[in-house]
Amino acid sequence: MPLTREQSVSVAVPAARRRRPRRSSVRHGQASCADYGCARAEYRQAALRARRQRDQDRLRGLSARVPPHAAARWAVRLREWGMSAQDIADRAGLSVTLVRRVLRTPADGQTVRDIARTSADAILGIPLPHRRTPSALGAPGLTDSTEASWLLADLARAGWPATTLAQHLVINARTIAEVRDKRPRLRLDLALRIRRLHRDLISLNPADYGIHPTDIARTRAAATRRTTATAA
Repeated sequence: MPLTREQSVSVAVPAARRRRPRRSSVRHGQASCADYGCARAEYRQAALRARRQRDQDRLRGLSARVPPHAAARWAVRLREWGMSAQDIADRAGLSVTLVRRVLRTPADGQTVRDIARTSADAILGIPLPHRRTPSALGAPGLTDSTEASWLLADLARAGWPATTLAQHLVINARTIAEVRDKRPRLRLDLALRIRRLHRDLISLNPADYGIHPTDIARTRAAATRRTTATAA
Protein backbone atom coordinates (compact mmCIF):
# COMPACT_ATOMS: atom_id res chain seq x y z
CA MET A 1 0.00 0.00 0.00
CA PRO A 2 1.51 3.40 -0.94
CA LEU A 3 2.48 5.80 1.83
CA THR A 4 0.36 8.85 2.51
CA ARG A 5 2.02 12.26 2.26
CA GLU A 6 2.10 12.50 6.07
CA GLN A 7 3.85 9.12 6.29
CA SER A 8 6.31 9.95 3.51
CA VAL A 9 7.41 13.08 5.36
CA SER A 10 7.90 11.07 8.55
CA VAL A 11 9.97 8.45 6.72
CA ALA A 12 12.12 11.19 5.19
CA VAL A 13 13.35 12.19 8.67
CA PRO A 14 16.17 9.86 9.80
CA ALA A 15 15.59 8.48 13.28
CA ALA A 16 19.16 9.42 14.28
CA ARG A 17 18.41 13.11 13.75
CA ARG A 18 15.21 13.26 15.76
CA ARG A 19 16.90 14.53 18.90
CA ARG A 20 17.76 18.20 18.75
CA PRO A 21 21.25 19.10 20.05
CA ARG A 22 21.24 21.09 23.26
CA ARG A 23 22.88 24.14 21.66
CA SER A 24 20.95 23.98 18.37
CA SER A 25 19.73 27.33 17.04
CA VAL A 26 16.73 25.66 15.41
CA ARG A 27 13.46 26.97 16.82
CA HIS A 28 9.96 25.56 16.75
CA GLY A 29 8.19 26.65 13.60
CA GLN A 30 11.20 26.48 11.30
CA ALA A 31 11.16 23.92 8.53
CA SER A 32 14.34 22.33 9.91
CA CYS A 33 12.75 21.64 13.30
CA ALA A 34 10.98 18.70 11.61
CA ASP A 35 14.41 17.08 11.23
CA TYR A 36 14.44 16.77 15.03
CA GLY A 37 11.05 15.11 15.26
CA CYS A 38 8.56 18.00 15.23
CA ALA A 39 5.18 16.34 14.86
CA ARG A 40 3.29 19.25 13.31
CA ALA A 41 2.28 18.34 9.78
CA GLU A 42 2.84 21.80 8.31
CA TYR A 43 6.46 21.91 9.50
CA ARG A 44 7.19 18.36 8.38
CA GLN A 45 5.81 19.20 4.96
CA ALA A 46 7.87 22.39 4.92
CA ALA A 47 10.99 20.35 5.71
CA LEU A 48 10.21 18.00 2.82
CA ARG A 49 9.74 20.95 0.46
CA ALA A 50 13.04 22.44 1.64
CA ARG A 51 14.87 19.15 1.00
CA ARG A 52 13.35 18.90 -2.46
CA GLN A 53 14.46 22.46 -3.19
CA ARG A 54 18.00 21.65 -2.06
CA ASP A 55 18.02 18.60 -4.33
CA GLN A 56 16.86 20.71 -7.28
CA ASP A 57 19.52 23.34 -6.57
CA ARG A 58 22.17 20.64 -6.43
CA LEU A 59 21.08 19.26 -9.80
CA ARG A 60 21.27 22.79 -11.26
CA GLY A 61 24.80 23.17 -9.94
CA LEU A 62 23.84 25.76 -7.32
CA SER A 63 25.70 25.85 -4.03
CA ALA A 64 23.69 25.06 -0.91
CA ARG A 65 25.39 27.99 0.90
CA VAL A 66 25.94 31.53 -0.34
CA PRO A 67 27.57 34.74 0.96
CA PRO A 68 25.13 36.70 3.16
CA HIS A 69 25.79 40.18 1.74
CA ALA A 70 22.72 40.48 -0.51
CA ALA A 71 20.41 39.19 2.23
CA ALA A 72 22.09 41.50 4.73
CA ARG A 73 21.53 44.59 2.57
CA TRP A 74 17.87 43.71 2.16
CA ALA A 75 17.45 42.93 5.88
CA VAL A 76 18.94 46.34 6.74
CA ARG A 77 16.49 48.00 4.37
CA LEU A 78 13.58 46.12 5.95
CA ARG A 79 14.75 47.32 9.36
CA GLU A 80 14.92 50.90 8.09
CA TRP A 81 11.26 50.54 7.12
CA GLY A 82 10.34 49.65 10.68
CA MET A 83 10.68 45.85 10.85
CA SER A 84 12.58 44.43 13.80
CA ALA A 85 14.86 41.40 13.61
CA GLN A 86 12.06 39.36 15.16
CA ASP A 87 9.60 40.59 12.53
CA ILE A 88 12.00 39.58 9.75
CA ALA A 89 12.61 36.19 11.37
CA ASP A 90 8.89 35.50 11.68
CA ARG A 91 8.19 36.44 8.07
CA ALA A 92 11.15 34.42 6.75
CA GLY A 93 10.61 31.39 8.99
CA LEU A 94 14.13 31.68 10.40
CA SER A 95 15.59 31.97 13.87
CA VAL A 96 15.99 35.53 15.14
CA THR A 97 19.59 34.65 16.04
CA LEU A 98 20.39 34.04 12.37
CA VAL A 99 18.64 37.24 11.29
CA ARG A 100 20.62 39.29 13.83
CA ARG A 101 23.85 37.71 12.57
CA VAL A 102 22.91 38.61 9.00
CA LEU A 103 22.16 42.18 10.06
CA ARG A 104 25.69 42.42 11.54
CA THR A 105 27.31 41.28 8.27
CA PRO A 106 30.30 43.52 7.42
CA ALA A 107 30.78 45.14 4.02
CA ASP A 108 31.59 43.20 0.85
CA GLY A 109 35.15 41.96 0.59
CA GLN A 110 35.49 40.87 4.21
CA THR A 111 35.53 37.22 5.19
CA VAL A 112 32.15 36.16 6.52
CA ARG A 113 30.37 32.91 7.18
CA ASP A 114 28.06 31.76 4.37
CA ILE A 115 24.38 31.11 5.03
CA ALA A 116 22.03 28.57 3.47
CA ARG A 117 20.71 29.60 0.08
CA THR A 118 17.18 28.90 1.31
CA SER A 119 17.72 31.30 4.23
CA ALA A 120 19.02 34.04 1.93
CA ASP A 121 16.08 33.52 -0.45
CA ALA A 122 13.62 33.67 2.46
CA ILE A 123 14.97 37.07 3.56
CA LEU A 124 15.17 38.43 0.02
CA GLY A 125 11.56 37.35 -0.56
CA ILE A 126 10.12 39.54 2.20
CA PRO A 127 8.33 42.57 0.70
CA LEU A 128 8.74 46.04 2.16
CA PRO A 129 6.03 46.96 4.69
CA HIS A 130 2.97 48.59 3.14
CA ARG A 131 3.06 51.61 5.41
CA ARG A 132 5.85 53.99 6.25
CA THR A 133 4.88 57.34 7.72
CA PRO A 134 6.43 60.56 6.33
CA SER A 135 7.87 61.49 9.71
CA ALA A 136 9.58 58.11 9.93
CA LEU A 137 11.39 58.83 6.68
CA GLY A 138 13.30 61.60 8.42
CA ALA A 139 13.85 59.74 11.67
CA PRO A 140 16.68 57.23 11.27
CA GLY A 141 18.77 55.86 14.11
CA LEU A 142 18.09 54.57 17.62
CA THR A 143 16.68 56.23 20.71
CA ASP A 144 16.15 55.38 24.38
CA SER A 145 13.11 53.18 24.98
CA THR A 146 12.02 54.75 28.30
CA GLU A 147 9.19 56.87 26.88
CA ALA A 148 7.96 54.17 24.49
CA SER A 149 8.03 51.60 27.30
CA TRP A 150 5.94 53.84 29.54
CA LEU A 151 3.44 54.60 26.74
CA LEU A 152 2.97 50.91 25.94
CA ALA A 153 2.52 50.11 29.64
CA ASP A 154 -0.06 52.91 29.88
CA LEU A 155 -2.00 51.45 26.96
CA ALA A 156 -1.87 48.02 28.65
CA ARG A 157 -3.29 49.49 31.84
CA ALA A 158 -6.08 50.93 29.70
CA GLY A 159 -6.86 47.43 28.42
CA TRP A 160 -5.32 47.47 24.95
CA PRO A 161 -3.77 44.00 24.25
CA ALA A 162 -0.29 43.75 22.75
CA THR A 163 -1.67 41.93 19.70
CA THR A 164 -3.95 44.86 18.89
CA LEU A 165 -1.14 47.39 19.35
CA ALA A 166 1.13 45.26 17.14
CA GLN A 167 -1.48 45.29 14.37
CA HIS A 168 -1.69 49.08 14.51
CA LEU A 169 2.11 49.41 14.46
CA VAL A 170 2.60 46.68 11.81
CA ILE A 171 5.08 44.80 13.99
CA ASN A 172 5.15 41.54 15.95
CA ALA A 173 3.47 41.32 19.36
CA ARG A 174 6.74 40.07 20.84
CA THR A 175 8.37 43.32 19.77
CA ILE A 176 5.74 45.15 21.86
CA ALA A 177 6.70 43.10 24.91
CA GLU A 178 10.43 43.63 24.32
CA VAL A 179 10.11 47.40 24.00
CA ARG A 180 7.81 47.60 27.00
CA ASP A 181 9.78 45.34 29.33
CA LYS A 182 13.45 44.93 28.43
CA ARG A 183 14.72 46.51 25.20
CA PRO A 184 16.97 49.48 26.15
CA ARG A 185 16.85 51.15 22.72
CA LEU A 186 14.61 51.09 19.68
CA ARG A 187 14.43 52.69 16.28
CA LEU A 188 13.34 56.30 16.34
CA ASP A 189 10.64 55.80 13.70
CA LEU A 190 9.03 53.09 15.87
CA ALA A 191 9.23 55.35 18.93
CA LEU A 192 7.38 58.07 17.03
CA ARG A 193 4.71 55.63 15.87
CA ILE A 194 4.20 54.42 19.46
CA ARG A 195 3.82 58.03 20.60
CA ARG A 196 1.14 58.69 17.97
CA LEU A 197 -0.64 55.43 18.75
CA HIS A 198 -0.80 56.29 22.45
CA ARG A 199 -2.23 59.70 21.61
CA ASP A 200 -4.90 58.11 19.39
CA LEU A 201 -5.97 55.23 21.68
CA ILE A 202 -5.48 56.23 25.29
CA SER A 203 -8.79 58.08 25.60
CA LEU A 204 -10.80 55.33 23.86
CA ASN A 205 -12.56 52.31 25.34
CA PRO A 206 -11.12 49.08 23.89
CA ALA A 207 -14.54 47.39 24.19
CA ASP A 208 -15.98 49.90 21.72
CA TYR A 209 -13.48 48.68 19.12
CA GLY A 210 -14.14 44.96 19.22
CA ILE A 211 -11.78 43.95 22.04
CA HIS A 212 -13.36 41.17 24.10
CA PRO A 213 -13.95 42.07 27.79
CA THR A 214 -11.96 39.00 28.87
CA ASP A 215 -8.94 40.18 26.87
CA ILE A 216 -9.29 43.67 28.33
CA ALA A 217 -9.40 42.31 31.90
CA ARG A 218 -6.46 39.97 31.25
CA THR A 219 -4.38 42.80 29.78
CA ARG A 220 -5.12 45.12 32.72
CA ALA A 221 -4.32 42.39 35.26
CA ALA A 222 -0.99 41.63 33.58
CA ALA A 223 -0.14 45.34 33.51
CA THR A 224 -0.90 45.60 37.23
CA ARG A 225 1.34 42.61 38.01
CA ARG A 226 4.20 44.14 36.02
CA THR A 227 3.79 47.47 37.83
CA THR A 228 3.76 45.74 41.21
CA ALA A 229 6.84 43.68 40.35
CA THR A 230 8.71 46.77 39.18
CA ALA A 231 7.82 48.70 42.33
CA ALA A 232 8.99 45.81 44.50
